[in-house]
Amino acid sequence: MKNGFIKKNKILGINMLYLLGLLPVIIFSYYKNGFMVFKSGELSFFLSLQYLVIPIIIILLSYVFETYYYLGIKKEENTNNVVNSIVPYMNALCYLVCGPANKLYITIPIIVVIDVLLKFIDTKVAVNRVALFKCILFGLLTLLSTYTNANYHELTLNSSVTDPSSLFLGMGVGEIGTTSTLCALIGFIVLMFNTYYKKEIPIVCVISYALVGILLYFAGVVKFNELLINTFTSGFMFVAIFVASLSTATPVVRSGRVIYALLVGILSAVMINVFNFNLGMYIVILVCGLLTPLFNKFKLSIE
Repeated sequence: MKNGFIKKNKILGINMLYLLGLLPVIIFSYYKNGFMVFKSGELSFFLSLQYLVIPIIIILLSYVFETYYYLGIKKEENTNNVVNSIVPYMNALCYLVCGPANKLYITIPIIVVIDVLLKFIDTKVAVNRVALFKCILFGLLTLLSTYTNANYHELTLNSSVTDPSSLFLGMGVGEIGTTSTLCALIGFIVLMFNTYYKKEIPIVCVISYALVGILLYFAGVVKFNELLINTFTSGFMFVAIFVASLSTATPVVRSGRVIYALLVGILSAVMINVFNFNLGMYIVILVCGLLTPLFNKFKLSIE
């Protein structure tokens, strides 16, 4: 019975690796936005735990919703699709790209609405739900004039961290889980053990981003220190490793994935360093995801 379950649910282990890769990010997000803010007196210890508890709750509730959808609505006779669903992982990512002072009564309904709508969209349409969520959230909070990436302590400060080494560790202003390049890289190492993880996407994204960044530096568009600061504060590494590589919204063929990643890296570098528009990388990922059927046609003979 046990072997039968494992054989039918191979993707479960893959999804567990995805969630394990997020663990360093979640722990650091609690340290920066929860524990440190509690120590500064801006949050109670109970409220500081939200950055640990909410991702877990989102994951669990996502599995509950998947159970209702597959067993209650689609009337499936087994839980294979529930157990193997990647939706809980993607919903956790949605939370991690929110601002630390986000309002759950805004963010959670957006996650739910996207989840419901994408259940009824043709599966041939590759929608990166994390990028879609981020774009919708940004637009809504901008309209409400409440958009901020500062945590409750950073909101009280007149200045922010600009030292590249501190920003690399994750001490800069940014979304809940995107500030630490170090934690993102640790997560990448974990994901490398996942044979289904499309590792060439973040690798090509980072290389193409770096090359464009160097060109912008030599062209005098941006100073080297500014290039580092822009890269770390934008959360590009997190986005490249976790968001841009989502298997449900990226090309299947390797050559298509390389083209996809090149576009994401190049355009993100321009958006972040030239236009100072960090949301631009999410827009690029969303659009490139929709173009996945086109990228899948670029299949080289070596594949």
